[in-house]
Amino acid sequence: MRKFVFGPVPSRRLGLSLGIDLTPSKTCSLNCRYCQLTQTIKLTTRRERFCDPQEVLRELVEILRDISAPDWITFSGTGEPTLHSDLGFLIRNIKEITEIPVCVITNGTLFYLEDVRSDLDNADRVLPTLCTANSKTFQEIHRPPEDISLEKVLLGLQKFSESFKGFLEI
Repeated sequence: MRKFVFGPVPSRRLGLSLGIDLTPSKTCSLNCRYCQLTQTIKLTTRRERFCDPQEVLRELVEILRDISAPDWITFSGTGEPTLHSDLGFLIRNIKEITEIPVCVITNGTLFYLEDVRSDLDNADRVLPTLCTANSKTFQEIHRPPEDISLEKVLLGLQKFSESFKGFLEI
């Protein structure tokens, strides 16, 4: 039974993508009105170790043995992947296991944190969401916790874009 890895699924931007979901369902740093998964259950900006990264890697290796190689291994799913405190460890280890490129689909809210930017350094592609550049609209659409503001998100995106060597698509 799969706990963390899903797919592969066809993706408009990524071709055939094998997904990895690291957080409990609806654990996110935003509570977006448009989310297809309904309301956020755990609204947080605190990074945690939601699951054992070795267990994730074991599951991934097992699945990769049984399927044709996907175009991408993609961190996404039912919550915000940058909330997982071992994201960088997982990306580095996946890059050692396979040559399949790694993508992270994120809301970008935690890019203001140096450890999040560092964790994403080894990803091949990062796809942060930015729906608005208006603070009032940002609050209305995303319903963030008090410690997240549009200004903080934009500053984090700017810092990340200055250092990231992979493909960044906002």
